[in-house]
Order: sequence, then structure tokens, then C-alpha cells
Amino acid sequence: QPSTDHYRRRPECKCDRNPLPTIDLKLISKIPKNQSDLCSDYATRRGPNQRIISISLYGPKENKRFANNSTMYFLHELINDVNKFFSDNFILRIHHDDAITYPDVICPIECRYSNVDFCNMTSKRYIPPKIWRFIPAGDPLVDTMMSRDLDSPLTERERAAIDEWLAANKSFHAMRDHPMHVTAMLGGMWGFRPSLDPTVSISFHNKIHNQGLVQKYPGINDQAFLTNEVWPQAKSSIIVHDSFICQASYGTGTQPFPIQRPLPDATNCYIGCVRPCCLDGKLPFGECPKACRPKNHQDWIYC
Repeated sequence: QPSTDHYRRRPECKCDRNPLPTIDLKLISKIPKNQSDLCSDYATRRGPNQRIISISLYGPKENKRFANNSTMYFLHELINDVNKFFSDNFILRIHHDDAITYPDVICPIECRYSNVDFCNMTSKRYIPPKIWRFIPAGDPLVDTMMSRDLDSPLTERERAAIDEWLAANKSFHAMRDHPMHVTAMLGGMWGFRPSLDPTVSISFHNKIHNQGLVQKYPGINDQAFLTNEVWPQAKSSIIVHDSFICQASYGTGTQPFPIQRPLPDATNCYIGCVRPCCLDGKLPFGECPKACRPKNHQDWIYC
């Protein structure tokens, strides 16, 4: 009698993942046949209403900053942050190429952490790697997705902004937390709720998987993809937490962050900073504009 829980072990692995609750198989049957191509069989069997933190992870050929050792350091730090700030049923989806190996990386991490799913992108090589992390925006099983950078810490201040967004019933979220965050949506600082707007979710999926379209945005042009292909739809239902350029022409939906950042001489932390940051140090910028401070907290000069 074949085991019904074969989904718990990848063919390449020697360990089993945690069993998942049984879900309605009728529901599964309504899911597109290629659903598991969006991540994995295990991810599909998690069922609906998934809350996803999504990153891209790829080898040095694509990204010179990351040698293998530093990549693994960043990844383990990020998993620690997820467990610290997003322990309430958020899943970290890691979209990767063949530089990330099963015996050394994928098997031990997936078997240790029930909230981490690796998604092999070898069947989607035509999609630029920095755009892989946008794929959950078109996943019908996802309630909430947030696109993040491998090398940026997650923070309490960021979580407070996320909670404010989730309570607001708006489809999209974006953050700008540095004077140089001068674009509508940053590739590692935005989110979307497919469950609130399935039509936009399907459009998102189709754009990402349109080879002729998506290949116009290679390398670091993921933000151009967001500006051209997503922002026109996003701006009608979005919350943007913005601490510096809230009066910009694309300042649609801006509001202050709900909690004040740490004092400027206590830390070098801002959302989207590159590790090592959010440690002892000094902020790399000065006071935020009064217009970007909370109305009832004009004293938050470092907002």
C-alpha cells in the first residue's frame, strides 16, 4: 500500500517534513494542474489562505554580491527574523535556481523549519530571478504576500506597518524608509493580497509568465516592472508607509509609520537596509520632513 504522505519527503532528501492538516480534496481539484509549479507539492498541500514572505535566491553568476557562504548567512538570519517577527503562520517562500542544492541547503532547512518552502525555478528560467519573488502574487492559494530582499533584516517597525495594512482592507502595500527610496514600489518592500482582488492576481500571474513581456525587465529592472506593470493597478487600493518622500508625485495613499524608529545615535536601522545593519551605529540620514510625521507626533523628528 503506497504511503499517502509521500509529499512530506522530497526524492532528493532523507528526512521527512512535518505532516500537514488534511484539506478538502475537492478544493485541491479546483486548483490549476500546474499549481505546484508555482512552488512545490508541499506548498500546494498547505491549502488556501497562505501568508507568504517571498524572496529570490540565486547563485553568484546572477548576483556577484552573494558568494555561497554569505548567502547562507543571510538566509539563516532571515529565517530567524521570520520566526521572531512573523511567527503567526507566515511562510517564507524561497525561489531558487540550481546553485542551491538539496542535500546541503534545501533538505536540512525544510525538515528543520515547518514555515519555509523552497520553490525550484528551473522551469521558469525565462523569468528574471529578481522577479521570481513576485510569483506568489498570482497564486490562488495565497491570501497575503510580501516581497522582500534576502539581505535585509525584518524589524518590529516593519511588522507594525504590515499589521496596519492588513487591518485596512487595501489590496497593496509599499514602504519607503530612506531619502533614496525614490520610486513608487521598491522590489523588496511591497506586498499584495491576492484574496482581496483575484482579478488583479490573475493579471499579475499572466504578466510574470508572459515571456515576451517579462524579459523586458532583466537584472535589476524588477522595480521598473513594478512601476510599469503593477503600480497603475496598485495605486487605487494601496497603503504606503513613507518617512521621507510622502509628498512626491506618486505619493498616493501615503501615511506615517505607526511606530517611531530608534534614536539616530542608537542604530543604523531602516527598512530595506543591507546587513550588517539594525545594529549599534548611526542613521545614514537626518530628520524626516514634518509632512511625513504623524499629525499627533510632530515630535518624531526621526519618523
